Amino acid sequence: MKTKILLFLILWKFSSAVLCESFTLKIINLPFPPYQRNVTKLFNIGKNVYGIIPECSYHHGRIITFDDNGVRQVNNLPSDVLVVESVIFNPELTWTWDKSYKKIVVLDPQGVLSIYDNNGHRKEIQTIAGTRPFEKSSYQVSRTFAMGRDNCIYTAGKDGYIFKLNPETMEVKKLNVRLPSVKGREAWASLDAATVTDDGTIYFGTFDGYIASFNPESNVMKNLGKPFRQQRIQALVYFNNIIFGIGGEPDGLPRWFIYDTIAGTFEIGGTLKNTENKLIYEPVNSMIYLENNKIYGSFSGRLGSLFVIQYER
Repeated sequence: MKTKILLFLILWKFSSAVLCESFTLKIINLPFPPYQRNVTKLFNIGKNVYGIIPECSYHHGRIITFDDNGVRQVNNLPSDVLVVESVIFNPELTWTWDKSYKKIVVLDPQGVLSIYDNNGHRKEIQTIAGTRPFEKSSYQVSRTFAMGRDNCIYTAGKDGYIFKLNPETMEVKKLNVRLPSVKGREAWASLDAATVTDDGTIYFGTFDGYIASFNPESNVMKNLGKPFRQQRIQALVYFNNIIFGIGGEPDGLPRWFIYDTIAGTFEIGGTLKNTENKLIYEPVNSMIYLENNKIYGSFSGRLGSLFVIQYER
């Protein structure tokens, strides 16, 4: 019996080591006080990576940029990028730029879709979210958008239906396709994360923890299943024919997974550890892929930090 237990522990340790060898995670500390380190959004403009750190008022905050040489605060984004401070520094809003960076599309906590033009003027378009039963004042609001190759912006709304917004015409279409969900939980089928592949396929991660692929040209949605038992998909990025994702509930441990878009298979990883082999407890706010198998991301919390993942395959 002792021999079997010892053999199991050796195999478990070996298998864990094999999984962890596929990437390394390095923490990038931020030179700011506690409670002023929560990077809620990461994005790249050109070759520069930027991050947003809101202040408590949600109308002001820090804009940072960083690379392998460190982190620094900047006063502004590039001059041709629309900045509406009450939007970009408000973590309660779901928002993104259009392809030109001259318009900002916003989904508020009540599920109202709006667009800000180049002058910063807001135009309300329509309400796309439903409500969730048994939850007081709880709206079915997705926390991400996806930019399609057609330059249209996709998200999910009431009962998990996909909505398509053309930022130029401000036309919104409710598509006849829905996110996967257990029957009876359609009101919880909202978007947590999304990423777009080279061929234009959009991969969605849902509130209940499902991964789905969506073809905007054929309007076909495929349910790829759940990588974990838990709800929530915190972040997704695509590169080299794989989807790298981090999931788990906010009060639990974040866990990683990989979906091979060619083979159609999952590699289910474990918890996240840094280069010092310390366990990561904080959920992920944002994650982007740049190049050379390098992923940048941000952890939330009082002592929020940035991180860089170097993936090897």
